[in-house]
Amino acid sequence: MPSACLLVNLLLALFISFTSGETEVKFTGQTEFVVHETSTTVIRLVIERTGDPANITAIVSIYGENTGDFFDTYAATYIPDTETNRTVYISVCDDDLPEADEMFMFYLTLQKPSAGIKLGSPRSVTVTILSNDNAFGIISFSMSALITVNEPTGRNEFVPLTLIREKGTYGTVTVTFEVEGGSNPAEEDLSPAKGNITFPPGRAVLIYNLTVLDDQIPENDEIFNVHLRSVEGGAEINATRNTVQITIKKNDSPVRFTQSAYMVPEEGDVLTIQVVRGKDDSGKLIGSDEYEVSVRYIIITGNSTAHAQLYLDFLDLQPNMTIVFPSQVHESDMKFKIFDDAIPEIAETFQIMLLNDTLQGDAVLISPSIVHVTIKPNDKPYGVLSINSVLFAQVVVIDEDQTSRFEGITVARNGGTHGNVSVTWIITRNSSDPSPVTADMTPASGVLHFAQGQMLASLLLNIISDDFPEEAEPYLLRILADTIQGGAEVSEPAELLFYIQDSDDIYGLIEFYPLENQRIESNPTGRFLSLSFARQRGTVGVVRLVYIVLYIPAGTMDLERAKDDILNVSGRGILIFPEGKPQDILNLPIRNDAFLQNGAHFLIQMERVELVNIIPPIPSVSPRLGAIRNISLRITPDIANGEIGFTSNLPIILHEPEDSTATMVSIALHRDGTDGQATVFWSFKPSGLNPKAVTYDDLSPFNGSVLFLSGQSDTSINITVKADDIPEMNETVTLTLDRVSVENEILKSGFTSCELIIMENDDPGGVFEFSSSSRGPYTIKEGESVELEIVRSKGTLVKQFLRYTVEPRGSNEFYGNTGILEFKPGEREIIITLLTRMDGIPELDELYSVVLSSHSELPSKLGSATRVNVTILKNDDPHGVIQFLADELAVTINESKGEDVYAAAYRIVRNQGNYGNVSVSWVVEPVSTNDIYPVQGTVFFGNQEFSNTITIYSLPDELPEEMEVFTISLVNTTGGARVGNTTSVVLQITRNDDPIYFSDPVVVKVQEGDFVHFTVLRNGSADVVITVLYATVDGGATAEEGDFISSGRSEALVFGVGEREHKISVFISEDDTPETDETFYIILFNSTGDTVVYRAGMATVVIEANDDPNGIFSLEPFDKPVEEGKTNVFLIVRQRGHFGNVSLTWQLFGNDSALEPGQEFCEIYGTVWFMDGEGSKPVTLHAIPDKIPEFNEFYTLKLVNASGGSPGPGGQLAETNLAVIVMIPFNDDPFGVFVIDPESQDREIVEDVLSEDDISYITNFTIWRQQGTFGDVRVGWEILSSVFPAGLPSMIDFLLLGSFSSSVQSQPHRRRHHSGTDALYFSGKEDAFGTVDPDFRFSWDNMLANFTFSAWVIPNPNSDGFIVAKYNYNGTIYYGVKIQTNESHVSVMLHYTAVVSNITYVAKTTVMKYVKENTWIHLLITLEDGTIEFYIDGNPVPGGIKSLKGAAVVDGPGIIRIGAGMNGSSRYTGLMQDVRLYERKLMPPEIYELHATPARTDVNPISGYLEYRQGETNKSFIVSARDDEEEEGEELFILKLVSVHGGARIPEENTIARLRVQKSDNANGLFGFTGACIPETSDEGSTISCVVERTRGALDYVYIFYVISQIDSTSINYSVADFANTSGTITFLPWQRSEVLNLHVLDDDIPELNEYFRVTLVSAISGDGKLGSTPTSGASIDPETETTDISIKASDHPYGNSDGNRIFVSNSFVGFSLRRRRSCSTLTAEDAVRLCQVCHLPKQ
Repeated sequence: MPSACLLVNLLLALFISFTSGETEVKFTGQTEFVVHETSTTVIRLVIERTGDPANITAIVSIYGENTGDFFDTYAATYIPDTETNRTVYISVCDDDLPEADEMFMFYLTLQKPSAGIKLGSPRSVTVTILSNDNAFGIISFSMSALITVNEPTGRNEFVPLTLIREKGTYGTVTVTFEVEGGSNPAEEDLSPAKGNITFPPGRAVLIYNLTVLDDQIPENDEIFNVHLRSVEGGAEINATRNTVQITIKKNDSPVRFTQSAYMVPEEGDVLTIQVVRGKDDSGKLIGSDEYEVSVRYIIITGNSTAHAQLYLDFLDLQPNMTIVFPSQVHESDMKFKIFDDAIPEIAETFQIMLLNDTLQGDAVLISPSIVHVTIKPNDKPYGVLSINSVLFAQVVVIDEDQTSRFEGITVARNGGTHGNVSVTWIITRNSSDPSPVTADMTPASGVLHFAQGQMLASLLLNIISDDFPEEAEPYLLRILADTIQGGAEVSEPAELLFYIQDSDDIYGLIEFYPLENQRIESNPTGRFLSLSFARQRGTVGVVRLVYIVLYIPAGTMDLERAKDDILNVSGRGILIFPEGKPQDILNLPIRNDAFLQNGAHFLIQMERVELVNIIPPIPSVSPRLGAIRNISLRITPDIANGEIGFTSNLPIILHEPEDSTATMVSIALHRDGTDGQATVFWSFKPSGLNPKAVTYDDLSPFNGSVLFLSGQSDTSINITVKADDIPEMNETVTLTLDRVSVENEILKSGFTSCELIIMENDDPGGVFEFSSSSRGPYTIKEGESVELEIVRSKGTLVKQFLRYTVEPRGSNEFYGNTGILEFKPGEREIIITLLTRMDGIPELDELYSVVLSSHSELPSKLGSATRVNVTILKNDDPHGVIQFLADELAVTINESKGEDVYAAAYRIVRNQGNYGNVSVSWVVEPVSTNDIYPVQGTVFFGNQEFSNTITIYSLPDELPEEMEVFTISLVNTTGGARVGNTTSVVLQITRNDDPIYFSDPVVVKVQEGDFVHFTVLRNGSADVVITVLYATVDGGATAEEGDFISSGRSEALVFGVGEREHKISVFISEDDTPETDETFYIILFNSTGDTVVYRAGMATVVIEANDDPNGIFSLEPFDKPVEEGKTNVFLIVRQRGHFGNVSLTWQLFGNDSALEPGQEFCEIYGTVWFMDGEGSKPVTLHAIPDKIPEFNEFYTLKLVNASGGSPGPGGQLAETNLAVIVMIPFNDDPFGVFVIDPESQDREIVEDVLSEDDISYITNFTIWRQQGTFGDVRVGWEILSSVFPAGLPSMIDFLLLGSFSSSVQSQPHRRRHHSGTDALYFSGKEDAFGTVDPDFRFSWDNMLANFTFSAWVIPNPNSDGFIVAKYNYNGTIYYGVKIQTNESHVSVMLHYTAVVSNITYVAKTTVMKYVKENTWIHLLITLEDGTIEFYIDGNPVPGGIKSLKGAAVVDGPGIIRIGAGMNGSSRYTGLMQDVRLYERKLMPPEIYELHATPARTDVNPISGYLEYRQGETNKSFIVSARDDEEEEGEELFILKLVSVHGGARIPEENTIARLRVQKSDNANGLFGFTGACIPETSDEGSTISCVVERTRGALDYVYIFYVISQIDSTSINYSVADFANTSGTITFLPWQRSEVLNLHVLDDDIPELNEYFRVTLVSAISGDGKLGSTPTSGASIDPETETTDISIKASDHPYGNSDGNRIFVSNSFVGFSLRRRRSCSTLTAEDAVRLCQVCHLPKQ
């Protein structure tokens, strides 16, 4: 690189011619840069001028080719003489190419330096871009992520791992790998299990081999993962492909015997020994079994009498001593014959051993590989009987509750089994119980028989099952030796002790009982768990129940989360049930200081139960625990202690207000557990990157507290965020809950603090735009520069990057077309210079825009001035230089004659630029001439056009002339072009002409079938033979159509010497074609010699009009309708000729009489004018609308006269088709228009009534049939909730429109209970279906793109048929809905034919649904935007979204079947109701409305049909409110007319009515006191609180009026002066359930005795002012709790104030002697008692 620097400097020295001077330009500051390749790397190069002031333009450019590593390789700057330096910016381009360190050099040059200005040093800078874009590579596996290998046998095998190094391959890279997985350490199967892999420089692919080891261990498939762990050398690991999974297939199948020893009797005949491969001890498959495995064995015997001898005692039955396991076979049997001799023998043994070295295949030998066979002692021929020794291994126990028949006791016959033997057995009780054995089992004795060869026999015992709890009972079985029969013997053991298990829960079944009594209780003495246990069934003995109580905080029920120190006792406890006690209650106290969390649980587990004072002889079944061993008691808010915290600990984003000076932000707090008041103290602490930036000017307050009232669970902390105009970054504060004022309230862990982030505001990074002095627009010449200043307003807190771009992009007109500018924090402006290049290329004005855009990671905000326009003026003759081509300056031509046309062409060229449209004018001199054409003109050059031609023709003027000379000159240019040097050329015409012509007359008229004749004359010299051609020329008459006999293309007239005249004749043809006057011509041309056809060179022939030229007129033979109020067009047709103007008169007739004016039509007669050439004209009839219902009416339209027509004989009427039938179709709704009676359009009913005679709970709706009343018609209506004030979309009601056979039965009793529309039963008979009239027209056109199909059905079992289907007359189905059912599934299919398709598609969905009898199923299918969705019972069917196979469903004229498919096939069986097709897809709320029909809970019925006979005009139906016990406010419903049948119509208006159901069932609440006031007895000056409760409904505001009265033994006084508020109002907010009435007792300083008062709730008024239909419909007072009594203690010394001397009592009064201060009184005995109570004196 140093050599490169020297070369650059040398080139610079050669490039610039230095002159001595005082001004020097050079780089200053940093000249060596080392940077990273990022999109925001900007290099600042400072160019400095020293010496004398001068204006300098400097250019910085890269040395070498452009490698794409910089946004632009050029930059320019302008240093005015007032400044000494400027900065240019070089921006690094961030690409995706891996690159090592790269060094670049930029050098400095000057543009057009003046004398005295030179380059100084340094004049170049170096930029090093560090390695980037993974220059050292990304390492990953390049192979399948799943590899399967076999474990080799007796050798090792390699697994190649392919690694790739993507992106860059610079340098040496080492990657570390590790193998994990498998059932054993990986190094036992793969080697190495970890290691390093090295990539040398430039290497991109590498293969590394792992070794698979042979470990001789049985294994199933093992999966190992090879992980790339780390890498050195600057590379990275691709995290998505850093693992390869290696599966070593199952191997080393184990081979072994199934057991190691066999005991066989001598008479056992054949011994089978099983050998298995590929199974472990539990029988599960392990190891490979795909291939054959074999192993040899040997037999080992001894020579003593204890060893069995081969061929004497046993025989090997295998054909050879090899065991073979074919593929997939896991078991093989070895068979040995045991010889049965008569020799008494002791036990004899022999061994069989599998030989390891003979093992063949993928297998290993494991233990047991040796088996010991023992032949039992033998040769007692009839056997020895004893109780089977197996029974003594454990106690025989019979469970009475589970077993009714027991066969588990067996007697064995050892030794020989010859002959039939028998023995008697007996069972006795082995206890003091005197009851017979047969009370518990039968039989108690019997005989056991052994057939010959039988070795075991079972006792058959029937166990008596009862419901009496009993303890375990022992029994003794004996076989009696003296009863043996058949020669056998009895041996020990001959007795067996067995038991019948304790039964029927003799010791009890412990359960939580009753479950509802398990609860958490709280009272003034404390909190405790109340647990109730029951001991069901037996209660014998003392029972100990061990239980555990765990407290689990709110959250998942995980026992590991349990907490201690909640109870006042241990969490593990014991409950003793004494004998005979069936139930017990356990109260566990909860610590007073324990914190009970809302939503936490107490988990109570019954751990075990055991007997205390009884030890059963065998383990007992009872006592035992019931099925429910665990219960969980949830801690509810009314019991829980408060736990306070934020509802979320996520950061809260705040924004400085834009439109106000401050805004309030509420941060929610939540308290779990709402008992008592609690004050929470909180504070703010600034945090984040700039904590000092947060001040009181940003938000306040910085601390405070909030209060939770008793019962209140939620509140909030209110923070004020303030606005300012100061640019700020994100500011973070931490809001912390510091403490709670109440000890038993805690702060919720994890939710005691949250961050508040005030987002950056007021543009902290600044707003960028061009300065006001740099906004242009600028106009500069090529080679000039423009300086642009970019300024930054508002904040300068962060570094920001801007991109400037010259648009359009791709231009190369400037040094530095694009660049990145770096604004450092605090930096306010940057100046850039754009210098235009001088390229010598012709160019037009070019408009460029310098555009600013953001380049920061956080976008820079731009101001309004982000675009500056710069125009470079056109240059280098962009429009061209125009002149004649130099080699074509003089041309000579002849005068044109006939077909010989002579012309001269001169080329004009446009040199230099070809931009734009330009022109050059030219003129011919002399100016006045008729010999050439044109004589002047303008030549136009289009954009980029550089050559053109001027063509000048000589004109045949038929005049004798000598040679003529003309000059053509270029005289003027436009469009910015200029004229060059060659501007004129010369044209010469040689000398020339005698006339030939027709003699008069030259115009002749002729009839069809005649000849026409003309004479041709020759004037002038006749001394030579000349020839002239003549020909006929078509005019209106043509030879091709046969109007005349043509002379062909031409014929010649030869004039001999002296000959001056010739004749021409033409024949006119006769035809039957109507024609007007037609002409054709005869012309003379191409005369030879020096002659010309002159003056009368053409003759004209006129063939007169013929063959009905003016036409024959009739009406188009089509009868048409004209609807009232509309028009229709009837055509008058003009046949034969269409020549001339003809008028036609028409008139309307009814019943052969002309209509009167105004009768049915606006015009009843008229005239139609046919102009020349017109072949048809319309007659437009307009039928008058009369609003009178009418059926079809017929009239006649006739043509009555024709006149006019020229040239020719005139127009004529035809002999036929002069009249057509005009029909006015039925109109003005003869079948009626249905509207709701205006008086019925707003109805109100009540739910609550006072008596059975009150019928205000019902109302009627009247439906009027307006217009016509012809025919029988039906109209359908329905009631919807107020959510749909306009009702549901328009729809087609198939059941209303259809006509049904008698096989389809109407079953009103089976329709949906709340509905009134038809429920039809389809029996499945051949004619059991309906049909819609084919003439019925749907509102949509020939396709369905959006619709909803809805139907309610009760299908018969296994129904399979169409609900509805439409098809055309060609057998193509348009659409159809089919249902199939079986016992467990319902399938719904939509058959359809898509647009532009002849294929019928089926969209199907199936759901698991058990179809219950008489249960309606709601089917719904929607189509929108090509998507089909299925719903069943209002819910989307899983997987029920299908794609339509086309743009829409085809529809058109056809047949609609209801209950059947095409031609009545695939008939549906079952009930149908409300089968509808809506005109668009229903939205989810509409589907819910259609399915759930919310109105049915409040009114009945919600739908129905009205039938009108002919002549009937109105009908009514009744709707009633449904009475329930639910509190409901006023509800609004919509009644709408929705469907019609029989030709009638439903209009747009007056088809909706509103139905209100008044509030009911105390909708606004039932009010009363909850109990006594607190305190019930009070002193003067205190406050008494009475709680008023609101039960039932809680809607709306309610105002409760109360009054206080004083009561005594005789009366009630409402004039009360003891309270500050003796009457007033209590206000309840909506949904508020209670309110406290505080009564302040006045302290009046008046002596008074005890006084008693009554607070009475007088009335309740709801906020809407509506009382409801009954006193208890809205808000009312509960008569049971409308009053509460309070008392005020005696006050102000009613008996006076004394120092107290003595009191004396007589029979009638009490006297006392006191020094009275306040009062003086004599007391009765009753007063004395009261006095004693006040003074706390004894009554004596």
